[in-house]
Amino acid sequence: MNPEALRLAAELGGAVLSAPGASGGGSLVLVERIQGHGLPQILVLGRTAEDLREPLSAAATVHARGLAVNVLGLVPAPGCDLAQALQLHRRRLGALVCALDAGLPWLDGKPMLVRRLPGRVARAVPVALEKAPMGPLEKADLKLFLPDWDKARRKMTFRRPEWREAPDHEQHGGFEADLWPGVPLPEGAELRVPPLVLPEGTALTTALRTALRAATGQPIPFLPLPGDPAPLHALRTLTLEATAFRGPARAWELAFEGLSRLPAPPHFCARC
Repeated sequence: MNPEALRLAAELGGAVLSAPGASGGGSLVLVERIQGHGLPQILVLGRTAEDLREPLSAAATVHARGLAVNVLGLVPAPGCDLAQALQLHRRRLGALVCALDAGLPWLDGKPMLVRRLPGRVARAVPVALEKAPMGPLEKADLKLFLPDWDKARRKMTFRRPEWREAPDHEQHGGFEADLWPGVPLPEGAELRVPPLVLPEGTALTTALRTALRAATGQPIPFLPLPGDPAPLHALRTLTLEATAFRGPARAWELAFEGLSRLPAPPHFCARC
């Protein structure tokens, strides 16, 4: 049994789901806030235990008010192959209204929703990447949202990222770079994580945007976000209704209320 998984489970009040991992010791920690069997379920993925504190607190609050919705929190222990683990425990997790990745940070700590996430590309020798496409409205939103960022920093982050030595550079050589949607894969490069474009204007994103607006009193833009889209790719094997969401506990409460009104898929789970 993975000792770190046991520590996380004790800290969060959850259970360890054994799962194959890159090092053979990967596990998922599952924290259930169940209001009733067969109710609509929302899954929240955290990269760390801290990512789950506000959603779990919000779940307890809305349950105390009688909201009929189940909330599942997940944290992968070190060494866990998340995509493989989610597939293995798909029936254990059951049918989901949606899955939310709470581990992606807000840009400069400001509330936002994610429009695009870069993938990751590797190559033995760096070559020039084409500039990521970006319309005038998105450019204007970024400039307004990040007033302290100069043009060069925005370009390097969102349009033409720099190459960096790969984590295994000392053993195998090579370099990695972020690859934004719409940028062609350079010749001779390996696509390690595909870039991701998330839907906008759906019932899911409307509920989340409304919750953030009400909780923060601020406009909530959809913006590209530097980050790892692999966990969202994994979550989308459970449900296509998956996106990134963060917020204070009040935003999570409002989000759960809004999401509980969305149509739930036909129920299935390991208990049935």
